[in-house]
Amino acid sequence: MLTVVALLFLIPASSPVVSGDFKEPDRDWVERRIREMTLEQKVGQMFMVGFGNPGDQPAYEINDQIRTLIQEKHVGGVILFGRNVESPEQVRKLTGELQKLALSSPPGIPLLVAIDQEGGPIIRIREGVTLFPGNMALGATRDPNLAYEAGRIAGMELRAMGINMNLAPVVDLNNNARNPVIGVRSFGEDPSWVARMAEANIRGYHAGGVLTAVKHFPGHGDTAVDSHVDLPTIARDRKRLEEADLVPFRRAIAQGADAVMSAHVTFPAFEPSGLPATLSRRVLTGLLRKELGFDGVIMTDDMEMGAIAKRFGSAKAAVRAIRAGADVVLVCHTLSVQKESIEAVTQAVRSGEISEERIDRSVRRILKLKAKLLGSQSVSGDSLAEGPISERVGRKDFAEVARTVAQRAVTLVRDDRRLLPLDPQKQSRLLVLSPEGASELGDALKRQGFDPVVRNISRSPGGQEILEASRMAVEADAVIIGTLRAQMHPEQGDLVRALQATRKPVIVLGLDTPYDPMAFPEEGTYLALYSSLPVSLEAAAKAVAGRIPLSGRLPVTIPDMYPLGHGHDREIRQGVE
Repeated sequence: MLTVVALLFLIPASSPVVSGDFKEPDRDWVERRIREMTLEQKVGQMFMVGFGNPGDQPAYEINDQIRTLIQEKHVGGVILFGRNVESPEQVRKLTGELQKLALSSPPGIPLLVAIDQEGGPIIRIREGVTLFPGNMALGATRDPNLAYEAGRIAGMELRAMGINMNLAPVVDLNNNARNPVIGVRSFGEDPSWVARMAEANIRGYHAGGVLTAVKHFPGHGDTAVDSHVDLPTIARDRKRLEEADLVPFRRAIAQGADAVMSAHVTFPAFEPSGLPATLSRRVLTGLLRKELGFDGVIMTDDMEMGAIAKRFGSAKAAVRAIRAGADVVLVCHTLSVQKESIEAVTQAVRSGEISEERIDRSVRRILKLKAKLLGSQSVSGDSLAEGPISERVGRKDFAEVARTVAQRAVTLVRDDRRLLPLDPQKQSRLLVLSPEGASELGDALKRQGFDPVVRNISRSPGGQEILEASRMAVEADAVIIGTLRAQMHPEQGDLVRALQATRKPVIVLGLDTPYDPMAFPEEGTYLALYSSLPVSLEAAAKAVAGRIPLSGRLPVTIPDMYPLGHGHDREIRQGVE
């Protein structure tokens, strides 16, 4: 007999969501389930796992890996990646089957089904859903209402597909131009604005019916090392960390963030031993639990990432993370590592290294989070039979909101020679160069009346590629070039300078972080888009043609060039759409 809580985990949300208010958890249900579970089942609830392609088995349906983890290891959560998704219909079928498998296996408790659907560069489901440009684009709009709407729409679509938790939003401050892992995933560098946008975004997700997990505590912004590869260190003093990096986390906790994800980063100011935050009791329990007063679920980032796996071993680190205060441990890829990690925690309890009471505290938080989903949507008449999922996902009105975000994000960082806007009647022949989305950008410019010649370029163009592009530029009326983290690929700067040397108008579009002018600081024209998604390329084409006002504002400082907020000193208009 399925419980009411279990039934609600299986029901897809209708659109619009009737109520964004989550129900107060059923404490009797929580305590009863804790009493009924074995130790192995409790430990299993503390793991969120991903699954891949064991042998030749597809990962977009239930396979041996995830079946083993649910039936034999009793895991409490599943995280989906791009390898697990094909379409909204397929995702909804998969999540329903995962829940049914969990409910028919001991201990019969529904799953948290999570995903990283942040927007911008971190999007797992790409087909048939609404794609938003991401947090830094939202930050450039300076509009918390758009942050709310982006969260609400993403939440409604995820819940319609059976996903009840988004591992978002990122609330790290991006205060290092060479950060290889955060960048446009951040709302910006200003603590108060990041906090304000994150708060609105969380409210939106809750209105859409999904749980949130803010990340990466206590801040991953000021790093130059990717924690997927190795262990970064942030050497800021405690006063600066409290005045800056912790501000968005405090605000998110006050807003009701459901979970906080730890960073695989060392913070000497908080943990002098050199342990990363994920394994530090001083950080997870002392700082997050006690000082910041967070009583929700603390979860780790993936324990198979290089920062942890290389230095500590994933299984041993799982034990250390729980001892430090983590409630949910993510192990996202390898079945042998997942089984070893779960077994290591179980053995740590049996040996007395971790008390069962400590396990109960985490399981209680996890079950409260699952029970919180009860009442977040209407049950009445809510079934797949009433209409295709396409009526709830990828709707035209949702796309219009994403289009608004992309257009209001476009930021005029510089236009020293006043080249903008271009006139399709007088400057029709455009050479369009880009390492990503070149054809989409060309199509968007064609819709604005231009006659583009499109060429893909590499991220690190060589001498011959630069020479050929320069030759082609001579035949064009103007050049549109997309750049992608040029501060890390200086060859892109060489290409921009070579194109400018032809004396043809050159418009540079920043497809990722807006720090590209560091690679070509000379005078020029540069628009920051913060994204290479089609909706952002469409906005860029309209900006080039003068069809939209350029109202975006830089959410970060470009070192040695422009202060925070530059790019709002003039608007460009030409005609009416």
